[in-house]
Amino acid sequence: MSQIFRKTLTTQHFDLDWNRHVTSRTYEKFAYDARCEVLKIFGYPIELMLNTNISYIPGSTYVRFLNQQFVNSEVTVETQIFEFENSSLLWKQSILGSDGKKACEMETTSSLVQNGKNIQIHNLPNLSTTPYLFTIHPKPTNQNTVTHDYYIPYSDMNCFWNLPSDSIWKIFEEGRFLFFKEIVDLNLIKETDSTTFFMGGEILIHKQPEPGTPVKILSWIERFEKIRFYFRQDIIDSNGNLLASMKDEQLFVSLSNSRPKRAPSAFFYKIERFIE
Repeated sequence: MSQIFRKTLTTQHFDLDWNRHVTSRTYEKFAYDARCEVLKIFGYPIELMLNTNISYIPGSTYVRFLNQQFVNSEVTVETQIFEFENSSLLWKQSILGSDGKKACEMETTSSLVQNGKNIQIHNLPNLSTTPYLFTIHPKPTNQNTVTHDYYIPYSDMNCFWNLPSDSIWKIFEEGRFLFFKEIVDLNLIKETDSTTFFMGGEILIHKQPEPGTPVKILSWIERFEKIRFYFRQDIIDSNGNLLASMKDEQLFVSLSNSRPKRAPSAFFYKIERFIE
């Protein structure tokens, strides 16, 4: 049985997103901070890793958002760590609000890499849980997509000289905005009193995106339901190689009261040609 490690953090004003609650990337940053604390307990503080050329390499993520948080919310991150046979790591984490209710849950993989090889951390529990089974499938042939160019800033790079998970989430978040701005028109949000909440999703990392490189974001809709839809995105490099894929669930809600509602017909008509 894996031990549960706990760390408490507080949300700040700068953590609020355009929907006026804590942004999804804040949860990932809090979870990453908790992972670093656990690695320190097992003998790998960040100072040691930096001094011995050990890099923390983020992997794929499954995440669900369950309860909105706002500014000055005291949240507790509960973390469990497991080790795969290849010495890569599986993190199972829950983020609880001050009322004890679960605000977010996520499952993440990562590796500690030195000289191109995974480091085995001693005394970690062997994998005793079934990892999340990802449902992302390859982009269908001839799928109608919206394509946008994006440059990955060097300033998104972390102390390990790679992109942390929240920076990769940021690319997908930008792609989502670009899709809706071009295809749907952001003014439709106020006109229909309708917005969408990011309820959770899957991110698969096929190859680490490199800071300081141009990429393309391909966006489309996997399927559409009455009050929700599943949004798909791929990140490809300048040679067309697939770097990362995302599938996220978007729930339609009223902008004024945050309650679920049917999708406006105007929205469906605008995105219909991009549905698988």
